Amino acid sequence: MPINRLPFGDVVSAVREHTSLLLGTTIGFTEEDWALPTGLTGWTRSHVAAHLVEGARAMVRVIGELQEGVQSEMYGSRGEDRQAIELGAIAGGLALQIELDTSASELQELLPELDGDLREIRLRDGHHIPARHVPLARLSEVVLHHLDLDANFSASVLEPDIALGLLAFQVERIGHRDDYPPLRLVADEGYEGTVGRTVDPATFHGPAADLLAWLMRGVESSRIYRANDDGGD
Repeated sequence: MPINRLPFGDVVSAVREHTSLLLGTTIGFTEEDWALPTGLTGWTRSHVAAHLVEGARAMVRVIGELQEGVQSEMYGSRGEDRQAIELGAIAGGLALQIELDTSASELQELLPELDGDLREIRLRDGHHIPARHVPLARLSEVVLHHLDLDANFSASVLEPDIALGLLAFQVERIGHRDDYPPLRLVADEGYEGTVGRTVDPATFHGPAADLLAWLMRGVESSRIYRANDDGGD
């Protein structure tokens, strides 16, 4: 399923649903829980939360600029973003929870305005997306960073169509990069995509949600299997 065929309203609803799930996880964190490390080098759970806050604010800014007829990049410089995240991460758990909630709520109210908007937005890595895919970008970061929190959340809770859309979104975003091994991903639900520039990619099959978590975060799954070298399964 190409990402441009994923119903816009379904994505916006999924952003709301998965933001709620993430907030339901973080509301139970103690100050000690917030300080625990994550799989992201040098980042604690507080850093992940601060990054999500900054991500929501950046998208709110971009939507506002689109309303004014201005096209811009999604994020600022890496140095500016790093500083904002470091400052946000030193806030207490309650302050982080409030910022997560309020920034996400503000963004959620604006996302419906992007329906059908094909103006391009430039992401930091140079990849461009149409404005109507901003909700998909937000959903992706909410789901992946929920995984990073290492708090008993699994990508398997994703609806199949949403998992397919997120997998296709990420494959399209990183597919041209040569820092990924050559991989051909075949989702059980009916999607096929390739990452890495090298020829003869290794082929892996599995549910879209499992492939997404494995590709983006290295989460192993017994439901992912490699095709035989002779082309058979």
